[in-house]
Amino acid sequence: MNVVFHCSSGDSADHSHALSNARNLLDDDTLTVDDLAVVFNGEAVRATVAGAAHADAIVDLADRVRFVACSNSLASRDIDPETVVDGVELGSSGVGTVAKLQAEGHHYVKVP
Repeated sequence: MNVVFHCSSGDSADHSHALSNARNLLDDDTLTVDDLAVVFNGEAVRATVAGAAHADAIVDLADRVRFVACSNSLASRDIDPETVVDGVELGSSGVGTVAKLQAEGHHYVKVP
């Protein structure tokens, strides 16, 4: 199974929710997860920056989860892409990344 979680909220609790859902999905022994992506766009891109509340959790999960930060969202918030933590890819647009993954067969989950 391939799944994409989409997070656009600027609320840290929502970022925690997305990461918790990713862990829960990966730890569910009744499922086989072939690819799990979490796409952050809008205010949620702030979660991917070094020093953010959940940046360490993202780094810890990056070997099992594909994290993508929207370059458009970073630019519109004057966030230097170099500050994005290791293990996070830059996508040209968050919605484009989500749409592409869905077209490739990923199941879409909006978080929250």
